[in-house]
Amino acid sequence: MTLLIVFALLSIVVSFICSVLEASLLSLTPSYIAGLKESRPTLHLRLARLKDALDQPLAAILTLNTIAHTIGAAGVGAQVTKLYGDAYLGAASAVMTLLILVLSEIVPKSLGARYWRQLSPMLPPVLNTMILLLKPFIWLSDILLRLLGSHDHAADLRSEIKAMATLGNELGQLDKDEERAIANILDLHEIRVKDIMVPRTVCTIMSPNDTIENAKRFSRKQPFSRFPVLDNEQEPVGILLRQELYFEEKDPERSIRSLLKPAHVVLDQMNAEQAMGLLLRERQQMLLVYDEYGAWQGLITMEDILETILGHPILDETDTITNMRRFARRRWQYLNRS
Repeated sequence: MTLLIVFALLSIVVSFICSVLEASLLSLTPSYIAGLKESRPTLHLRLARLKDALDQPLAAILTLNTIAHTIGAAGVGAQVTKLYGDAYLGAASAVMTLLILVLSEIVPKSLGARYWRQLSPMLPPVLNTMILLLKPFIWLSDILLRLLGSHDHAADLRSEIKAMATLGNELGQLDKDEERAIANILDLHEIRVKDIMVPRTVCTIMSPNDTIENAKRFSRKQPFSRFPVLDNEQEPVGILLRQELYFEEKDPERSIRSLLKPAHVVLDQMNAEQAMGLLLRERQQMLLVYDEYGAWQGLITMEDILETILGHPILDETDTITNMRRFARRRWQYLNRS
């Protein structure tokens, strides 16, 4: 009777531990491991190694689990037959199967999936020991996997992060604006400058030959703080900051050319992520947009990119038009009809 209990307990306990380890290992997320890099660098390295070579710890866990089940089932069956005869072998097998299902599969895997953060520090020493002891079986497993042509599939992290943001919104951890902003940031590399720029038909520009006095008078009627300056061929000359006009009082009849800042030009096929990076690096607020043939198409500002991220326009008390692209389209349609 003692051996019967020992075989049953051995099988269930070992299988319980294996199931907890498996569930905890598979529940480890890349973000959790990355978060340990600063606070617990040693644990970060050990967990990262386990996740990078996931086949080895899984092979060790499954090998030990199979050995435990096999020895347990054989030992329990032999002891039941010896003590009670063949008549009770079927009943013993049914009871053992139920115990293994509940106590060494359902319960431990639920615990591992729930408490994987608390269990993560013990995973490296336990799993590395198992890998060392079961190295021959893992070696055979590696050979079989190579013969089957196993390979890693790159994770689509952008889709996963967007899915996590959607889940966060559904669980009430993120509001709708936060979910939208996260998704839009991840999509910036797919959005072309021409899709979010201010079209040239609604841009307010100046000529390099305008005098400071005329430019000052003109700027007072405009809600903008900077103006693109183009020549007669619509070639870029520079950017005029409104504040520069008021610093120059000596010669109001002089042209604005001497007050201009360099203009940065981009192609309309550049993506919004690259445009934002250029604005930040060059400490600019405005880029002039040209097509591949050198024709001026419009301009893009940091505000346009931020509006794309937020998903709605940024307006102040002086703004009367919420969508410049829609306004440009309607204006073009109106001019064509007239």
